[in-house]
Amino acid sequence: MKIALGTVQWGLNYGISNKRGIPSELELDKIFATASANGINLLDTATSYGEAESRIGNRSSGKFRIVTKIGSISKDNSVEQQVKKSLENLKTTSLYGCLFHNVNELLETPSMWGEMQGQKKEGRIEKVGYSLYHTEELERLLQLNFIPDLIQIPFNLIDQRFEPYFKQLSEMKIEIHVRSIFLQGLLLNFEMMEQDKFLEWSPIWKKYKDWLNETNLTPLEACICHAEHHKEITNIILGVEQLSQLKEIILASKKKSIEAPKAFISTDQKLINPLSWL
Repeated sequence: MKIALGTVQWGLNYGISNKRGIPSELELDKIFATASANGINLLDTATSYGEAESRIGNRSSGKFRIVTKIGSISKDNSVEQQVKKSLENLKTTSLYGCLFHNVNELLETPSMWGEMQGQKKEGRIEKVGYSLYHTEELERLLQLNFIPDLIQIPFNLIDQRFEPYFKQLSEMKIEIHVRSIFLQGLLLNFEMMEQDKFLEWSPIWKKYKDWLNETNLTPLEACICHAEHHKEITNIILGVEQLSQLKEIILASKKKSIEAPKAFISTDQKLINPLSWL
């Protein structure tokens, strides 16, 4: 299954549409059991996600591949120290993947790429890579010959900036993990679309609603089926705070994949970058 679980909500109160907060221990146990039973075997986390790594470590029992992301590097907080700390938190001896959370730091200090590769050679990491926000970052990193095993990028019905790179990345055997397929919940919430700050894009919302009616898909199904349609995408990272959300996602992922109309696409940073909504 392409679905992977994002875990930021397990350690922090995160997301504009998250009204429930951090899940309880019992709820998390249920989420883990249901994910495992349905073939979901990858978790995406980070050192900056509060207690998320530790909570995963108390439960994963080797059933899940884990991708984590390291934060700011300093003399007292090197790549090696952060990787070892993550392994300790996660109660494991090796990570499926480890990504640079802030590629600007990597671009400023290219030697960190060698340090991460060293951790791979030591057997602590199977795949190395980076989490990106902009296509320019990918182009610069590839020019530097920092060829990743895995990248994580934003991708959804509206924000498809990285799609032109999919074929090249796939041919290079680079795993593509996508996040933000609901655009921070906006694509699931018609009431949010009608807020003043989103009225500027009313023509997109009208086309989107018309298409949902034509296809008889729910917003959740449409977002997942569109991501599933792109064969080059390896994993679709979705955050859940409660079991009912996970069950909905699993059902939606079994629908036939479909490509959304190009008419929804926007490159307007005021819309596709949730940081600009504040």
